[in-house]
This record gives sequence, structure tokens and C-alpha cells, in this order.
Amino acid sequence: MKVDIEEINSTKRALRIELPPQSLLDKLEAAYRHLAKEVRLPGFRPGKVPRDVLRLRFKERAKEDALRELIPESYTRALKDANLDPVSEPRVDEVVCEEGQPLRYRASFEVRPTLKLSGHTGIEVYKEKVEVAESEVDKALEYLREQAAEYVPMDGWPALREDLVVVDYEALLGSKPLKGVSGQNVSILLGARQFIPEFEEQLHGLKKGEVKEFPIEFPADHARRELAGKRPLFRVVVKEVKKKRVPALDNDFARSAGECETVPSLREKVKKDLLAHKEREQAGRLKDQILDKLLAGHPFDAPESLVDAETEDMLENLRRSLAGRGLTAVQLEEEMARGHAKATDLARKRVRSSLVLEAVAEQEQLVVSEEEVNQEVRSLAAAFNQEPTAFSEMMRREGRLEGMRRRLLERKALDFLYQRANVGEGVNLVTLA
Repeated sequence: MKVDIEEINSTKRALRIELPPQSLLDKLEAAYRHLAKEVRLPGFRPGKVPRDVLRLRFKERAKEDALRELIPESYTRALKDANLDPVSEPRVDEVVCEEGQPLRYRASFEVRPTLKLSGHTGIEVYKEKVEVAESEVDKALEYLREQAAEYVPMDGWPALREDLVVVDYEALLGSKPLKGVSGQNVSILLGARQFIPEFEEQLHGLKKGEVKEFPIEFPADHARRELAGKRPLFRVVVKEVKKKRVPALDNDFARSAGECETVPSLREKVKKDLLAHKEREQAGRLKDQILDKLLAGHPFDAPESLVDAETEDMLENLRRSLAGRGLTAVQLEEEMARGHAKATDLARKRVRSSLVLEAVAEQEQLVVSEEEVNQEVRSLAAAFNQEPTAFSEMMRREGRLEGMRRRLLERKALDFLYQRANVGEGVNLVTLA
């Protein structure tokens, strides 16, 4: 086998591969033997069709079968011999395939750019002075109180904004229930706009035990097909009206919310937590600055196949997010169109960041241990409330473990850059205002 490597640019390569005539003849012979067993022709018994008849009738098919085996086999062998690691599927062209002649073809693909880093340690960035104002502590305590609020049933009280209303409901078209549009003991927080807005509006002023019927007209392009263009009649039974009760900021609350004996000690704990949070955020911003400076100092092209794959992932995530907002089909496509250009730009930066961090890890001989992988699996399993062993097996089965290992290595490389950066002191006050 003869292989010539063609360097198109920093991320594109092509292999011109030539196989001896016998390689093609052997595959063609195997293809004709298979065809002889498979084809049925008038006047010939099964498996007894002469070879010259097969060549006359099925020459092109035999070539296709031979190439279907020869090209992947020789391409894989050529990559290994040339020590090349593609990041895209090959594009095969310029195929010359004739019996008795060498088989020739060209396979083009993308590779990671070769990066030799310099100046990646000692990058200068400046951090600001981080402080927590008392007003921020007040705001955080109010948030904690809101999180600890309870909804207390109130008989005889009308439902108002921020009340929790528990209802049974069904939708009727004519006299028939609309399939899939009903619910029992459904909790709706008025004003939160987590349910159909027109439906929520009809609940204001209702009391426990009251029944109300009202129509709602849905647009023809509504995302839920069973509702698109329909004007069903909703029937609602109010099961409960609950008012929010926020706990007082006292020592009992301090003990329950923060395991502190007094309100002042709770304030101090909250202040320390806010400071730690701000310091983590600032470290994240500094890491971003370090990475931006490293990218600016090492210009290179990102393989378009990687950018396209990252863009598709981002757009799919965006589509899932938008689908849960009840947009019409037209609105959904408009939002997707607006997000496409932004997604492409961000995807390109993400790919370049990933490649430069891979280069840092390789150059500095950074590795991710099995224990680090296992710890990440345990953390993710806990976050999703799953058993670690089953979660690990699911990730392995879905091919996600290697991606997680790669992200851990990138995180380690970024931590390496941060630890060896030249971080100067600033004077600005960081606030949450």
C-alpha cells in the first residue's frame, strides 16, 4: 500500500492511498462468490451462475461491495501508519477502481491543530478586593426566610397573588373531555406564571370549595397539538387556598436555618458564605481572563467539524429549554434563528478553549486519576439522587465517561494555569447590587 499525506491547512489533511491490483481482485472475487450464492437468474440453478455472466450483469455492484470493504480497511491502516488521529469522518473522492489496475482514492478529514505553547505560566491578571456589605447579608437572610416559608390552608379566604391554589380541573370540547388536559390536586402559585396564564387569571378571588367554568382559546400554532386552534371549556374545583407564612427572624429560625444559636451568629455565618461565594466567582472570572489571554497569544483555527458538533449540542439544549416555555411554533423558530449565530460563535470559542487546555495538559503531563473520575461520578450521582455504581454503568453504556474524563482534564489544566498565574491585587469593591 502506498500512502501520500497532503497537508491542506493546520486542521485539514488528506491521504492519497494506492492499493496493488491484487487487493482489488481478491475483494472482487469474494464479491462474485457471494453474488453467485445470492442472485437468481432465469436458466441457471442457484449457485451455478457462470462468472462471466455475473461480471456482465453485476460488475458495478461487485465493485461497490469490494470498495465497501477495501476503503475502510486501507484507510484505517493508513491512519495508523501515518500516526494521524482524525476528529471528523473522511470525505472520500477521486476513486479510480478498474480490474487489473491499482485502486486509488483520496480521503480528506480534519485533525486537531498542533499547538506548542509558550508563556502560559505567569500570565498577569488582577483581582479586586472582595467585601460583603451588611445590606447583602440582609438580602440573603430574607431569601432564607422565603425559602423556609410554609403555605397554610385558609378556609373562606379568596385566592390572591402569591397564594397557592390546589385544584382539580378538566377541559371539555362539547360534552367530551379533552384527552391529556386534566389534573387532580394540582398546585398553582398565583403570579408565578408556571401554568397557562389565562387559566391562572380565572383563579383569582376563588375560595375553597368553589367551582368555576370558563373557556380558553388557544392559537392555531400552539406548541401543544391537542390544544392548537381549540377553544375548550375548563371546569375547575378549588380544593385548597393556602396563604404563605414566612418565619420570623429569631433565634429559633437561626437554629433551624443555619444551625446557629443566635441571629448574630447566623448573620456571621451568612456573611462568610457570601464572601466564599464571591471569591469562587472571582476565581472563575480570573480563570476566564487567563484563558482568553492564552487564546489571544496562540491564534489557531478550530476544526469546523468540532465547531459544528458543539453548535448542534448547544442548539439542541436551547430547543429543549424553549420548548418548556409554551412558545408557538413560529416563536420557537424565531428564537432558534436568533440563537444560531450566537451559538456558532460561542461553540468556536469553546472548541478553541478545549484544544488549548488539552495542549496545556499534554505539555505539562497532567493526568486524571481513576479516583478523580470515581469521585466525579459519585458527585454527579448524588446530584441526580442516583446510586453511584448504577450511574457509572449508565454513563459507560452511553459513552459519556470519556467525555467526563476530558472535562476533568481541562479543569485540571485551567487550575494549573490559575495556580501559576501572576495575580495582582486590585482596589475595587465587589457587590451584588
